Amino acid sequence: MFGLHNYNGSCWVNAALQSFFRIPEVQTRYTEGQVDKKNIIDVCLARIWKSRGEDGLRDFFEAVRTDTMPAGRGIGDSHELLQYLCDKLPFLDEMCRFKIAHSLKCNTCGEKNITHDSVIEFPFDCVEGRNIPLSNCIAKTVEPYTIDEWVCEKCKNSGGTRQQLIGTFPKCMVFHAPLSNTSIDYSSILVLNKKKYALSSVVCYNGAHWWTYGRNMPPGSSWYVLDDQSAREHGPKQFPRSSNMRLLIYYRLDE
Repeated sequence: MFGLHNYNGSCWVNAALQSFFRIPEVQTRYTEGQVDKKNIIDVCLARIWKSRGEDGLRDFFEAVRTDTMPAGRGIGDSHELLQYLCDKLPFLDEMCRFKIAHSLKCNTCGEKNITHDSVIEFPFDCVEGRNIPLSNCIAKTVEPYTIDEWVCEKCKNSGGTRQQLIGTFPKCMVFHAPLSNTSIDYSSILVLNKKKYALSSVVCYNGAHWWTYGRNMPPGSSWYVLDDQSAREHGPKQFPRSSNMRLLIYYRLDE
């Protein structure tokens, strides 16, 4: 584990990168030099990893900076940066992207319409409350609900049932919590459709500063507090539960 320098409020960049570097395939990729030399972002990330944070960070800022994501020049959002990395790094997109489907069924005639999509994170926009178990949040997101005002094109009657379905389960499952009064009670191990996931990183934001709790795989390794240049061991039994959590990254364990 190593820290990353903070340049002009770049804690949000550091927090995102520390969660990215906890993925085993990322560690293997950069340790073994498996880099796309035509992809400047991939090259910069490899330099950051190989130098343990001493080289490549400023060039990374230049490679990812946009008007809404001012890397190295002001505060931004770790969530947006992870989305951007998935867009620019095909191997990461493949690890995080999963299929979903939206089902809409007429409550009168039973006519059903299903649309398909793929996403790279699981949002909790529809969840409100304090200390809600993560499993309840997932169940709430895929729970069927009625749309009284919807009109069926086939029978012309009002009323339908909509439901979101998860079609595939990626190697890395990313959960995004909204900036609200909602807090989520997450665990070290998560089981989805009989697939076992281990929590690898927790990205936090307190309204002014970003940091990450991270550990290397396999589960049982020590947790670290990764806060800019500080990389402090937290201990394998000191679970990093935080009400400031904004991103969770779970890594699928193939047994």
